[in-house]
Amino acid sequence: MIFLCIHMQQINSYPFINPQTFSVLKKNTGGNKSLLTELYQSFIDDSNELIAEIENAILQKQFDEYYSAVHTLKGLSGTIGCTRMFEVLKLMDTLNKNDNFSDSIAHLPQLKTVFSDTTQVIKQDVFND
Repeated sequence: MIFLCIHMQQINSYPFINPQTFSVLKKNTGGNKSLLTELYQSFIDDSNELIAEIENAILQKQFDEYYSAVHTLKGLSGTIGCTRMFEVLKLMDTLNKNDNFSDSIAHLPQLKTVFSDTTQVIKQDVFND
């Protein structure tokens, strides 16, 4: 549990978008701005859907669906290089794996804030690059 407390304090030190991952994605898209923009827009759209699934699963007390949506969003965030969001989701996922859903759910407001901030960074730094 001490690790999780320390981890929470470190989350704000992570970048919203990992510069190395962004560089790799930029290279893999051949520097095609529209393709890169489409990739990140897809991430935003998919994240919105998964956060809605998380919220619905909480309301319906469907913890398998909650766990699955958190885990999926964690993987998506890591793949696209949204590090701060990935770290919040990693914490939530760890809590889920320890059957500590109530503590995991308590981090939903933080996830939503980090997602909103990440979306703004994407729109500013990726879409306007």
